[in-house]
Amino acid sequence: MNMPIPATMTAALVEEHGGPEKLLLVQRPVPQPAAGEVLVEIKAMALNHLDLWVRRGVSGHRFPLPIIPGCDGAGIVVSVGDGVDEKVVGDEVVLAPGVSCGRCQGCLRGDDHLCGNYGILGETRDGTCASFVTVPASNLIRKPTGISWEEAAAFPLVALTSWTMLTRKARLKAGETLLVIAAGSGVGSMAVQMGNILGARVLATAGSEKKRSKAKELGAEVTIDHSNEDWGREVKKLTASKGADVVFENVGSATWKNSMRSVARGGRIVTCGATTGGEVSLDLKALFFKNIAIFGSTMGRRGDLHSLTRLQERGLLKAIVADTFPLEKIHEAHARLESRDVFGKVVVVP
Repeated sequence: MNMPIPATMTAALVEEHGGPEKLLLVQRPVPQPAAGEVLVEIKAMALNHLDLWVRRGVSGHRFPLPIIPGCDGAGIVVSVGDGVDEKVVGDEVVLAPGVSCGRCQGCLRGDDHLCGNYGILGETRDGTCASFVTVPASNLIRKPTGISWEEAAAFPLVALTSWTMLTRKARLKAGETLLVIAAGSGVGSMAVQMGNILGARVLATAGSEKKRSKAKELGAEVTIDHSNEDWGREVKKLTASKGADVVFENVGSATWKNSMRSVARGGRIVTCGATTGGEVSLDLKALFFKNIAIFGSTMGRRGDLHSLTRLQERGLLKAIVADTFPLEKIHEAHARLESRDVFGKVVVVP
């Protein structure tokens, strides 16, 4: 049975690209779930760099404006559309950020992130930066017991992205050396923890002493100041000139040169982001003489999130919440994330 639902809700809306001032706080009708969908009352949502790109705009890419941003969220199911079991009403859930067709070959073999119609909440359809959101029922994941709404909301996108990069792409093995670039980012802080779970020696870079200290608390054996132009040489020293077996990249042009310098012969670089720019130079001779493999990675299998949230419930993985803002201060939340002075995630509470 559906729960009482108000007629309108507060939402952040992007009608045109630009700075934080382009985020409009508006009142909109509460959306109705279509067939196969549910309506979720959002208790917390977490910002990602994708939210910044949706707001700013990306050259050569068109977002479906106007749009409510927000990829990550956690809340309570309050209503269901046709074809969805009403028993889920009242469930506390975490939302899988990726939406796919559910019918193509990729979806049917479990690789829903490779679906030709794949999209992400807040990027291709209205997202979680609102009091309510509609999502396919297949995107519901049980909220881990004992985890706060803020920690639950801050977990899905970064956990799924990092896990896919390390396990399904780079295939990190126990005993190998993992170098995590920008350990203070959401994916970076998750990768440090996962490297330890997988039995690797974890080295991590960060641009401030405060962030490097926190990276050590999460399990990094050694931390490196990536504001030093030649930090790749330090990686070589720390690995007896060998380099890292796996380099976890999520920064782009500012760190790429040293990431290439840091990788071992036969090593792997896996990248999911380009927050400082996507244009990098690549010496093919270094690539093939050193037998380096480079993997690009976006999101991952929705099914993996069910296992990852169980690891969160057991305390083996933690979503690091740096700051929490009310929805009314969404502009300040965006500015906080843009400041790059954050270790972990910025969370917004409606």
